[in-house]
Amino acid sequence: MTTYLIASNEMMCRILARRMEGQDIPLPVRWHCPEWLTDGAVESASVHTIDNPDEAEPLPHGAVDLVLVDCSTADDPHDLLDRVHARLAPRRWLVLSDALDDALMTRAARLGAAGCLAVPAPVDLVCAAAALVWAGGQCFPRSALTMLSARSPSSAQSPQSAQSSQQPATAAGTASTPMPPPYPQVYPDGSTAIG
Repeated sequence: MTTYLIASNEMMCRILARRMEGQDIPLPVRWHCPEWLTDGAVESASVHTIDNPDEAEPLPHGAVDLVLVDCSTADDPHDLLDRVHARLAPRRWLVLSDALDDALMTRAARLGAAGCLAVPAPVDLVCAAAALVWAGGQCFPRSALTMLSARSPSSAQSPQSAQSSQQPATAAGTASTPMPPPYPQVYPDGSTAIG
């Protein structure tokens, strides 16, 4: 079993690969730039390098266990998602992006991604999201849920629910105020977040 990190950000890959080794995810953690998924990229990488020892690894045969793909620097994030889906056929995968728009989240979900996470994000959050996805859970932003509920045909209100929505909210009927995120933790290597 193997976890693949597909990203152009070398520092992010190094930190995540090191941090994810202690997580409950498939090991080893291998990282590649998105060009690894293009035709002929592996043949052009002739030797392992110190910077990226996984660089010359051939594309795996069959489906892989877990993939984290960062679309932040991709010229066409939709094309990158298509290549990940076609070349790696991940059983579970998580999409990272600095611009999570509705179209990207919808494309990722339709291709089978189990989550989307906005970066930059704390290292622990990315690792927790990867562990959640590996465990079979889903990790999408709240905006994806509101997008789905707005598009679903069952979102039309019945007369009773329309009446209840017109009544004033009481303290017992309102949701609690969300807690602000904790201050970022600073790690020995000086990093606080991924992205």
